[in-house]
Amino acid sequence: MVNRRKTILLKLWNILFLFFMSHKVVGQAKLLKISVTDPQHRGISASIMAGTLTAATDSTGTALMNLSSGQYLIRINAVGFISSTQSIILNCDTSILFVLQKNINLLKPITIEADRLQQLSQMSSHQLNSEQMKLLPALFGEVDPLKSITLFPGVKNAGDAGGGIYVRGGGPDENLVLMDGITVYNPTHLLGAFSIFNGDAVSNISVIKGGIPAEYGGRLSSVISVTSREGNKDSLKFNGGIGLISSRITAEGPITKGKSSFIISARRTYIDQLARWIAPDSIGNNGYYFYDINAKLNFELNNNNSIALNFYKGSDKFNYDKDQSNGRFRHFKANWGNMLAGATWRSVISKKIQQELSLFHNSFELGSSITYDTDGVLFSSGLLDYQLKNDWMYSVSTNLSVKAGWQATLHQFKPGGGNTSAGEQEFTSKINKQYGREAAAYLSADWDVSNKFNIIAGLRMSYFDQIGPKTEVIYGKDGVPTGKTIKYAKGQRIAKYMYPEPRLAMRYLLDQETSIKLSYTRTIQYLHLATTSAATFPSDLWIPVSRLIKPGVADQIAMGFLKEFSKKYEFSAEAYYKKTDNELEFMPGAQLLLNQNIEGEMIFGKGKAYGLELLLRKKAGLFSGWIGYTLSRTERTFAALNGGKPFPYRYDRLHDLNLVANYQLSKKWLFSGLFVFSTGNALTMPNGRFVFNLGYNFRTGSPIYTNIDRYGKINDYRMPAYHRLDLSFTFTPNPESTRRFKSNWIFGVYNVYNRSNPYFIYIDVDEKKETIQGKQVILFPILPSISWNFKF
Repeated sequence: MVNRRKTILLKLWNILFLFFMSHKVVGQAKLLKISVTDPQHRGISASIMAGTLTAATDSTGTALMNLSSGQYLIRINAVGFISSTQSIILNCDTSILFVLQKNINLLKPITIEADRLQQLSQMSSHQLNSEQMKLLPALFGEVDPLKSITLFPGVKNAGDAGGGIYVRGGGPDENLVLMDGITVYNPTHLLGAFSIFNGDAVSNISVIKGGIPAEYGGRLSSVISVTSREGNKDSLKFNGGIGLISSRITAEGPITKGKSSFIISARRTYIDQLARWIAPDSIGNNGYYFYDINAKLNFELNNNNSIALNFYKGSDKFNYDKDQSNGRFRHFKANWGNMLAGATWRSVISKKIQQELSLFHNSFELGSSITYDTDGVLFSSGLLDYQLKNDWMYSVSTNLSVKAGWQATLHQFKPGGGNTSAGEQEFTSKINKQYGREAAAYLSADWDVSNKFNIIAGLRMSYFDQIGPKTEVIYGKDGVPTGKTIKYAKGQRIAKYMYPEPRLAMRYLLDQETSIKLSYTRTIQYLHLATTSAATFPSDLWIPVSRLIKPGVADQIAMGFLKEFSKKYEFSAEAYYKKTDNELEFMPGAQLLLNQNIEGEMIFGKGKAYGLELLLRKKAGLFSGWIGYTLSRTERTFAALNGGKPFPYRYDRLHDLNLVANYQLSKKWLFSGLFVFSTGNALTMPNGRFVFNLGYNFRTGSPIYTNIDRYGKINDYRMPAYHRLDLSFTFTPNPESTRRFKSNWIFGVYNVYNRSNPYFIYIDVDEKKETIQGKQVILFPILPSISWNFKF
């Protein structure tokens, strides 16, 4: 049966490939290469209209269009720049360069202007560029690309910190987070309060929630892609900023003028330095800080070939020393961070074919240590990847284009290891490294069936195998270790999985301003995240699939409607339904750290998520912004939990509302505000407590009691609703100045009306009254901020 299924899939793949490759070319197409830059020759994101056809530039500011011979009116639009129009007669392969000028007289809209999104089949997606992100109020004035996309429908975070990003009912590990195509495993600093993405180093960020293109895979819920800025190819430039808790600096310039460039950006918080300056005697060596370093080199070898080199390094560091009242000494230290490196070669093979070849490396490491008198514990874990990928784009005709590609990844997992010491005795617990190989190939076609109907169909085949060396524990039918093990040699296959992942997206234009869309997506995930949600510091363990751990599977269908009004307003509505299999949870009381038999602590179940997302936005004018609303439900079902009955996922939220507004008060003053409201998170709380008398302590003269909490249904309790208002004012002293040095001030208030949004809730016991009650821990009250930004 399995072989027959594979044979059928192979035949379907071949038929799909032959159909697309043999599509008849209508007319003799000409290649139009359009490059869009700012005055410093940096590629920018822009939308392009050539007659009735549309396109968008890539991360380098380049777009290739295959058009029939004839006359075309080319219109270029980019947020924050003056639009440009040019009429051309296309009778041969042609290259055009558009250098757009900054628009300093009008408000820069928060949303994409004149992109005619209703003509694009890609649905369930949002994008912000660096200029748009800088308009949003932010915690301590820190521009945060990752937090910015949570203001769109269907994209949520857990609160002020510590929760990651949740897209259409998925967990934080179910998002494929990319920086210049490289996977990021931990995208946050300070327990989730900030992201690792320095706003000064980011060109744009996008999120795809449904209808995911076939070139993406490996996660169930979404693709979050961050593109770094390119350096200035014309002259040396500097920019930076000084805020209340951090500073940043960026340098960029040409390596070879007009041909190659560099950019390097650094950011560091100085919470530790401020604390030591304010109270040096009490702080001592205690402190916390994080830093980021970004670097990017771009080389234009010739008109058809370019190379980009990327690097990122960032880390959080925490140190705590304290003299206890009883004279015993306590020390706690923790650090965690990412390192990314990549090289990409882009090549235009012919007027119809272009390709990208990339080599990536990434790693995530965390470690912590604690000592108390003569006792101590040391823990560390992490993972690293090596990836090679190749993508090809083939323009068959003016109404058909094909993309195909492959990727191969070698994973190395470090589930954890550590030392425990008691006096002069030391105990070492080492969890063996695990290895996995992941590969995928895809083929997709973008076909304009008619002037109104467009379809994007694709198929992705993904593969994963776990390989040795490994010593695997054998479990009985009751899930208890039998005491026996199996040893696998280096490179020996332990388990393998292969899945087809069909993708389909369709769009039909009702008129030039109205469209309806439909998409279906299947995604597979071969890595699971084991995390202790109650941990004070990160304890994330990434675990590969194995003989006992199955891949996650998600199927999603979405339907959308989009309407544009007078090119200033846009309304969209999307409904989705998603079901998942092999969702992972841990048994109550599971030991995740330093556990050689962690597979025995896992249970697997199903998930379901459905909802309605509404978005109304004003795209141009002195006043711009949007209103986003999500009505949704997310639930999980596990045979071993809650009596086998469905229960709300911990981040299930019925209502989620976001209001974003920007108003250009004058050329010098810009006002920005945002309001967020969401249903409180679901959690499990005890509904009673049993107190048992175990006897009498004759030494202390008091009875001995033990307490056992009684719990009801899982996630049957709701935290209070989360809501917050943030405001900011940006003051630019000389907006029209032609001087090289320019600056602005940003004055902001986070949580204006001082809402007490709970970070978490714990149980407090009043021994005298013999009562228990839940108490809230508040993370961020009202927080004013001021920051100064400069460039020269």
